[in-house]
Amino acid sequence: MSPPEALSADAPATDFSAERAMAHVRKVASQPHAMGTPGHAEARRYLLKQMEMLGLQPEVQEQVIVNPVGDASNVGYVYNLLGRIKGTQPGGEAVLVMAHYDSQPNTPGAGDDGAGIAAMLETARALQMGEPLQHDVIFLMTDGEEYGLYGAKAFLKHPWAKEVSVVVNVEARGNAGPSMTFEISPENGWIVEQFAESAPYPFASSMMYEVYRNLPNNTDFTVFRDAGYTGVNSAFIDGFVHYHKMTDSPENLDRNSLQHHGSNMLALVRHLGNVSLDNTKAQDKIFFNPAGSWLVQYPAVWNLLWAALTTMLLLACIVVGIRRKAFSAVQLIGGLVGFLLVVGIVAGLTFPITGFVKGMLPYSHDMNGVYGAGSFFMGYLLLALGLMLLLSCLLLRWASVFALATGVCLLWFALMVAALLLVPAAAYLFMFPLLFCLLAMLVLFLKDLHQQPVGWSYALVLLAGIVPAVFMLMPLVRFLFVVFALQMPVATVATLLLLAGLAMPLLVTIERSFGWRTLPLLPAFLLFAGGIQLFRAIEAEKPSPEQPLHSHVSYYLNTDDSVAVWASAYQRTDDWNRQFFPSPTTGALTEIYPMAARQYLKNEAEPIPVQVPVASLVNEGIAPGERVLTIRLQSPRGAAHLDLVLQPSEQDAMLGAAINGEALALGPMETEQGSVYFAKVHGLPDTKEVELEVRLKQSSSLQLYLYDVSIGLPQQLVRQPMPAHVIPEQGRESNLTLVRKSYRF
Repeated sequence: MSPPEALSADAPATDFSAERAMAHVRKVASQPHAMGTPGHAEARRYLLKQMEMLGLQPEVQEQVIVNPVGDASNVGYVYNLLGRIKGTQPGGEAVLVMAHYDSQPNTPGAGDDGAGIAAMLETARALQMGEPLQHDVIFLMTDGEEYGLYGAKAFLKHPWAKEVSVVVNVEARGNAGPSMTFEISPENGWIVEQFAESAPYPFASSMMYEVYRNLPNNTDFTVFRDAGYTGVNSAFIDGFVHYHKMTDSPENLDRNSLQHHGSNMLALVRHLGNVSLDNTKAQDKIFFNPAGSWLVQYPAVWNLLWAALTTMLLLACIVVGIRRKAFSAVQLIGGLVGFLLVVGIVAGLTFPITGFVKGMLPYSHDMNGVYGAGSFFMGYLLLALGLMLLLSCLLLRWASVFALATGVCLLWFALMVAALLLVPAAAYLFMFPLLFCLLAMLVLFLKDLHQQPVGWSYALVLLAGIVPAVFMLMPLVRFLFVVFALQMPVATVATLLLLAGLAMPLLVTIERSFGWRTLPLLPAFLLFAGGIQLFRAIEAEKPSPEQPLHSHVSYYLNTDDSVAVWASAYQRTDDWNRQFFPSPTTGALTEIYPMAARQYLKNEAEPIPVQVPVASLVNEGIAPGERVLTIRLQSPRGAAHLDLVLQPSEQDAMLGAAINGEALALGPMETEQGSVYFAKVHGLPDTKEVELEVRLKQSSSLQLYLYDVSIGLPQQLVRQPMPAHVIPEQGRESNLTLVRKSYRF
C-alpha cells in the first residue's frame, strides 16, 4: 500500500495538509533536540508558542520519573507540553492525541517524531476550523520518549490522565512509507470498528498487533496500553537507514507519509470526538488489508468457521486428487517432504549469501539498514525464486506437479493450525490464501483440467486461486525486508517461498514455456538477474553526502587522574574515526567507571581543560543510626545528562537515595574497590542542577563519582573535520563528551 498524496498548503481549511504541517517539521527538526540540550529547549519554546496561537491554552508538566534498570536507576527530568480543545459536553470523557517531541542525540528527528508533532498541530488547527466536537481533545507532546518513555509515564500522574478514554499515538521508525497502525490496545473490537469506520486510509492488521505486543519494543503508547487505556498507535517504517540518524531531516521526509499520518489522525479524532466513549472495550477482532486500504474485520470466533471450511476443502482436494489420479498418497507425502527440503536449502543458502553481501559492503553496522533496501530486496527475491524453481525442476522428475502443490497445501494447513493455537490473530495469513488455492485446485481436479494439455482454462483457474494470496502476502514479504533488511533476510525469503509454493503449478507452467531442450532457462535467468541486482545494490551503497556512513566515537575524561580515552563500540574503524585510534586496545572503561564491564575499542586521548561537574553539600542530617546527605549536583558547562556512582565506605551502608525527592531503586554492583551504586539522570533541567539525597549508615562516608555528559566531541581534539560523507552513529552512547569528577562526603 502506498500513502496518500500530500495536499498542498491551499487545501480546504478543515482538511489536513502535509504542506502546512511541513512548516512545523522544518522548525522542530532544524537540529537535534535530545533531552537536556539547547535544541530541546528551543523546540519546546516553538511548540508552546504554536499551541498558544492555536488556542490550546498550553501548560508545561515538569516531572521527575525513575525507571529501574536491573540494579541501577535511570531518571528523567521531563517537560511535557499539554493543550486542550474543549468539547460541547462539559465534564465528559476526553480523547488524547499524543506524539513525542524529543529526538535521539544524533538526529534532527524529522520522521521520529517531528512528523507526529506536526500532524498534531495541523490536526488541532483543522479541528478549530471545523464544527465543535462533543468531547474534549487533549494534545500531549511527551518528553523523554527516546530515553525511557519518561513523558508518557509522567502524564499518568497528571490530573487529566483520569479523564482520558481513548488514545491516538503516532510514531516513526524511518522517514517514508504508509502509516501503519501496528499497536492496538487489548479487547480491541470497539476501537478497530471506530478506526475502520473513520480512517480514510486504514492500514492495519491483527498480525502486527499480535506480534508487537509480544516483542520487547516499546513506545509511549505501550505505557497507556499497559495501564488499561484503549487506543491505537501508528507509524511509518520505510527508510529505516535514516532512523535515529542525521539524515532523518525535513528534506528527506516523505510528504505522503506525513499526509497519511495526519489524514487518519484528523478523521479518527473527529469521529472519536462525537461518539460515545462510555464503553471502549470489546472482544478482539481479526482485521487486515486484503488489498490497498480496504480493511476487513470480523470477530475472532469466526476463525473457527473459516478453519473448518479450509479443512473440508483440503480433505476434498486430497480425496478428489487421488481419485482423479492427480497424485497418490505416497506422492503427496513425497511432495510435502520435497518442498520442505527445497525451502530448507534455499533459506539456508540465504545465510552465506548475506555473509558475502555484508563482506562486500562499505563500512556499515548491521542495525543501520541499507540505503538501497528496494534494490537488495529485488536481488533476494530473484535469487530465491530462481533457486526454488531450479530445485523444483529436479524434484518434479520424481513427483507430479500436483503432488508437490498439494504437499505445499499440507504445509500451509499445518502452519494455519499452529497459528490458530499460538497466535490466532495472525491465522488469517495462512487461512485465506490456502482457502482460495484449494478452491482452484479442486476445480481443476473436478473438471479434469490437470489431465488435459495446458490451456487458457487451466491457467486462468490457477491464476484466480493465487491472486488473493499474492495481494495478501507480497506486502508482508516486502514488509519483512523493510523491518529486517540484511539483519535477517531469511524471514523474507521463507515467506516468499511459501507464497511461491502455492503458485507452483502456475510457476511450473510458465517455466516450461521458457524451456529449451529441457534446460531450465527461466531459473538460470532469475539467478543471473538476482546476482547482477545484488552486485549493483552493493555498488550503490558507496558512501556519499546523500548516503553517509555512520561513525562511532566518544571522548571520556577522568579529571581526578588526568586520564582521557577515545572509545568506540565497534572494533572496526572507518576512514574518519581512525584518527582517534592510532594504537587501539580493547577493554572496559575502568579508567572512567569503577564497575565498567562492556568491551570497547579504546585509545589514549589528550586531557583537555574543561569545567567539571560540581557536587556541593547542601545539608547533612543525623537520624538514629542514619546519616542523611543532601547534595546539589550541577553541570557548569551545561551538559545534557549526569551519571552518578555512589560508593559508601562500608559494606551494606547504603540505605536509600533519591533525586529531587523521587526514590531510586539501587542495588550493589561489585567492583575491585567494593560495592557501588549507579544511576543516570537524563535531561538536566534548564537550571542544569538536581538535588541528590543519600541515606547512609551513620558511621559511613560516601565517595561520589559524578559525570556530566554532553553531545558532541571536543572540537580542539578533532584534527580531521568530519567530511560530508560521514555522520555520527546513532544511539545514546555515540558522539559524546563525558567528564568525571569525584567527591567525598
